[in-house]
Amino acid sequence: MSQDEKALEHLEQRLAQALGARAALKTVEPAALGERLARVHAAAAGTPAGAAAATAPVVELPVAGEDDGGSPGERRRSRLLLAVVASAAAAAVIVAVALGAGHRDGRAPAPAATAQPSPSSSSSYPGEEWSAYPALAHAQWPSDLEGVAPLGPDVVAGSVRMLVQLGQVKYWAGRTASGVLCWRVVGPGVDQGGCLIDPATGRAPTARLVEVSDGSVAPRVWLVPAGATDAETEPLTAEGVVPYVHGVWVEASASPSSVDRYAQLRAAPTAADEKAAGFEYAGINAIVPGSLRLVHDGPEGTFVVGALPLGKLCFFEFQPGMAGSMCRTPQELAGEGVMVRTQDDSTTATAWFVPDDEDTSGWPALGREQLARNLWYRTEPPPTPEPVRSLTPEEEKAMTEQQPVVGQVVDRGTPAPDVVGLTQAEATWVLDRYHVPISEVTVRDAGSAPSGMVVRATPGADEWVPEGTGVHLVVAR
Repeated sequence: MSQDEKALEHLEQRLAQALGARAALKTVEPAALGERLARVHAAAAGTPAGAAAATAPVVELPVAGEDDGGSPGERRRSRLLLAVVASAAAAAVIVAVALGAGHRDGRAPAPAATAQPSPSSSSSYPGEEWSAYPALAHAQWPSDLEGVAPLGPDVVAGSVRMLVQLGQVKYWAGRTASGVLCWRVVGPGVDQGGCLIDPATGRAPTARLVEVSDGSVAPRVWLVPAGATDAETEPLTAEGVVPYVHGVWVEASASPSSVDRYAQLRAAPTAADEKAAGFEYAGINAIVPGSLRLVHDGPEGTFVVGALPLGKLCFFEFQPGMAGSMCRTPQELAGEGVMVRTQDDSTTATAWFVPDDEDTSGWPALGREQLARNLWYRTEPPPTPEPVRSLTPEEEKAMTEQQPVVGQVVDRGTPAPDVVGLTQAEATWVLDRYHVPISEVTVRDAGSAPSGMVVRATPGADEWVPEGTGVHLVVAR
């Protein structure tokens, strides 16, 4: 038996073991959790609960099976979780949630720093200064640190976040010590930056939507805060700017595939890749044709990666008796990684899928092992629980007030999957697998967005679809 035949046989065994697997999805109401947390904090600090709730970040509990030990900023990020529920005939799919300003060339001078505490040092968890833009509210990743030098010394280093990379063009943003938001766009023939400053006061104005690039030298990118209304974002939709991740919108026509950034995805498909592509994965018909690759098959598990429109990637995992997937941006897969199952329940594991140009020279010192090109892995025992502090009387009272009535069942509906960037047919397929109906389809002009692309979905990703209603799709003409 040849080596390729052995690999195929092992892959078939892995996939066969996944048949019959069941994936449990646990959902929560983020708004209720955020309000509860705000009341607890307010009671502990002696401030009015209502005032605290008005600015408190929404915290989302992790989906069952994910790490619950991270910071609130790490837990709050929305996830597009695709769990494969296989049957004897074929794998069925559950798709779950896991998505003015001044421009000038050259470095944009930021206002002088003040004696106020920096956004980084005053935050209660990493990324809190980005709480209005949930996808940026996380600990810094290597891709974020690349933007510290381009943004310059007036921007607090710990506040810098990469917004998106479109081809070779990278977009970063950060804040000065006084809270002014600055950005930088760098790439071949591109060097643009700016700061959001009120000319009358020299300080940060109250802005809802922030244009990071106006399209003159690089594709358009906007920062859009959580809770932005359809009326606020309608002009963006009309111009073909669509949600990329929660808080960042990009020009749809300028969103290239991420395949070229990974040697494993650029390589010609092997027999094992073609065999893997023959199974019905979650969202299989939304995967960029020909992009599925078997990146690793070993004791750690069988891992397959495929590209999605708008540059995102789906990481598929197969273990004996289970299968699942997570779709994320390249920054997330290389920065935070993906939690994967292990054969030993007493350990946890993380896998990172890393672009070719990512500096991983220091990763072995962090206990990370390179399983294959672009793929790193680390196992570790579960963290030792920290001693639990007793609640103060004020905190206990605040928690008690927020407890639901015993036996009360609150049906918030169904969380919507992320379908922006897919074609109407692909979005329909995904929504059907998630048992979410389509209430209406509107075809309209949407700037340079490709014809047939879903440029808006209401409710959007991570938002609840009430029982008896559906999702309204807006499709580019």
